[in-house]
Amino acid sequence: MRPRSTSLPLALTALFFLAALPGCATFVEYGSDTSAGIGVRGNLPLGEVLTSEDQRGTQAISRLELAVSGHHYFPSGADYTEGNADLLLPLIPLGDGAARTYVGSGIHVGRWSPDVGSSDTRVGLNVIGGVRFDRRVMAPFFELRGSVGGTDQLSAAAGIQIFGGMF
Repeated sequence: MRPRSTSLPLALTALFFLAALPGCATFVEYGSDTSAGIGVRGNLPLGEVLTSEDQRGTQAISRLELAVSGHHYFPSGADYTEGNADLLLPLIPLGDGAARTYVGSGIHVGRWSPDVGSSDTRVGLNVIGGVRFDRRVMAPFFELRGSVGGTDQLSAAAGIQIFGGMF
């Protein structure tokens, strides 16, 4: 019998704290190396935390969102838990403003816990592109994430941002 992994309880604790951020979201995800997964993300619009003096001459910065997320995947023969910190920038409104595209980049720290053998922590970079719908409550989003330098993979996520759906 294999020892129980501690990565899942730690991931659930981290996910609980992430959900407390203003723009909390939950999602399902599929990664090319990690298989199916679940996650939670908290988005914090920088325009809400910067003072008017901080924003002088930096309109682009005030449009950014800090997205902090936790992911737990279920690959065969292992557990994989990942944390991400990304900056998201809104781009083009779609349709009559019903949705908006966005891009972003950031870092990820992931921990592989195989059924047999020792665990491994990896750090890398993310490149993100997605679409979020304009709803203040229960805003759907779809996202593609490419990760390099840690766990090299392409992942796709679909989820619901519970509050604060638009940039």
